Amino acid sequence: MKLLLTLILIIVNYCYLINANKLFVNFVGSYSSNTCDGNPSGIGFSLTVGQCLPIEGVLSYVINDMPPTTNWFITMGGDGNSFTLKQYDSQDTWCKQDPINTLQFDNFDTCVEQPAFINVNNSLLADTPLVYSKLTLSQNVPTYAPDSVIIGQYNTNTNVCTYNDQQYGISYTSGTVIYNENGISIHVLCNEVNQSMMFKCKESKCGETFIDTYCQMSGDVQIYCNSNN
Repeated sequence: MKLLLTLILIIVNYCYLINANKLFVNFVGSYSSNTCDGNPSGIGFSLTVGQCLPIEGVLSYVINDMPPTTNWFITMGGDGNSFTLKQYDSQDTWCKQDPINTLQFDNFDTCVEQPAFINVNNSLLADTPLVYSKLTLSQNVPTYAPDSVIIGQYNTNTNVCTYNDQQYGISYTSGTVIYNENGISIHVLCNEVNQSMMFKCKESKCGETFIDTYCQMSGDVQIYCNSNN
């Protein structure tokens, strides 16, 4: 009887911890080497565990006729140090059908090959070379590379976005070129007063596209600089 009660308490406590803490799986920054040495550059991702996520990159907000995104779902392993990442068709908005791709990760705090979020989810339009990221797990607060423009997607019923409502975040280190085709380039940066900005350049002439945006409605996007994270 005592053993049964102990097992029940363990299960209840485990469920409480899972519900009390929002978990983020973070692919922090981009690195060219499989040891993740030096300073990160390019793009990184932070995904909420247990939600079907239609990740959209920044180009979705500035370029028309983008291809449809696919959906992603993370399931934690029983040991708390592994997880499965599944990719679903763009029409499968609840991630209930058979996945089109499955990736298994066995350890956090390691350097891993970054999944193909970039190529298939409109974050960059180009043939992107193989890159690596630092893989981390965080509770209640996502982790990004410092000095980055952050695009956070939220599910909230107010005009205030909090990490508790965040579904995913995409980080672009300041100065990242996100598009470079046909003589046109688009890059993002954090300016001297920590505002996020996007510039569209053609023949060395650049125009500002947008600066920081804040949540205005349910399911809104927030764009900001994260210089100190």
